[in-house]
Amino acid sequence: MSPINITLQDIAEKVGGRVIGEGTTPVVRPSSPEKAVPGEICTLWNSRECGKIGHGTLLMASPDIFALFPGLQGVEVDDPRAAFPLLLSLFQQPKQAGGMVHPSAVVSADADISPTAWIGPMCVVEENAVIEEGVYLQAQVYVGYDCRVGEGTVIEPGTVLLRSVRTGRNCLIHSGAVLGCDGFGILPAEQGKAPVKIPQLGGVLLGDEVEVGACTTIDRGTLEDTILGSFTKIDDHVHIAHNAVIGENCILVAMTGIAGSAVLEDNVVMAARSGARDHIRVGRGATVAANGGATKNVPPGAVVSGFPARDHQEDFRIQASMRRLPDLLSRVKKLETLLEDLRSPEGSIKRTEKTDEGTR
Repeated sequence: MSPINITLQDIAEKVGGRVIGEGTTPVVRPSSPEKAVPGEICTLWNSRECGKIGHGTLLMASPDIFALFPGLQGVEVDDPRAAFPLLLSLFQQPKQAGGMVHPSAVVSADADISPTAWIGPMCVVEENAVIEEGVYLQAQVYVGYDCRVGEGTVIEPGTVLLRSVRTGRNCLIHSGAVLGCDGFGILPAEQGKAPVKIPQLGGVLLGDEVEVGACTTIDRGTLEDTILGSFTKIDDHVHIAHNAVIGENCILVAMTGIAGSAVLEDNVVMAARSGARDHIRVGRGATVAANGGATKNVPPGAVVSGFPARDHQEDFRIQASMRRLPDLLSRVKKLETLLEDLRSPEGSIKRTEKTDEGTR
């Protein structure tokens, strides 16, 4: 159910589209084309989905799609894919309005809390922490010493921000994420002696509008901060090790691992279960495909895959060759058998006899 009364005109203004039909027509909620009922609005990317539209469904689509359905109402847009997230944002559950500190929250007297911030049940805010305007801490969020949560940031239940974590404006940190834990700085010792832990004195710095997925971990740096640039989006179950620097507009998909001191330049995509080893640089706009492991620097704009990661097309050729290996091994085995036959005494006699016959 829609949290507020939304009309086609409201949607058109939000997405920069044009109303087809009556602008005052109420919209219950967005839905998929195959499940939409009257009063719901569905988005069509292309004409292949036209057969899924139900009778009375409201539509958000391009002009050529509306030309196929002259009787339908909706919102006409030039780029349905770009308009789709804007449409959904209208129907999101709004944040709690106004400032509040829940009675069960534990807030240090030395913390700086904006009067417009919302501190939910059983949250803990330690000394020297700063909670800026419009921040929304949901239940059981821990904000450690010397942290700063930027304006408009939302932190979901069960999230932990340890010492010296700073976020920019309008970040979103999902449940179970841990930011600012010790980096895995360990000095190997001689055989028979215990490894030595290296103290981690840095912090974690997030730019504006960074999203961190559920159960993701971001370690603080050894001396300097571990950095995530503005507008970068991190999926669930990602690990970013100490001293890593992630640029702006990057996308890190689930199960990705970024080792210590690695650098990802702007607009890098790390697909699911990919990784980057320590101290390497992944160039601007590069992509590491799913299950790929970057063990050396990746040039800007490159697409790499496999382990160790190599040019994507080269990796495809290698994979194609691997599929032919059983047949090739079988053929090699036959050739080896033939060579053995030719090398045997019987094979020598047969060759001599054929040579004698040829000279007669």
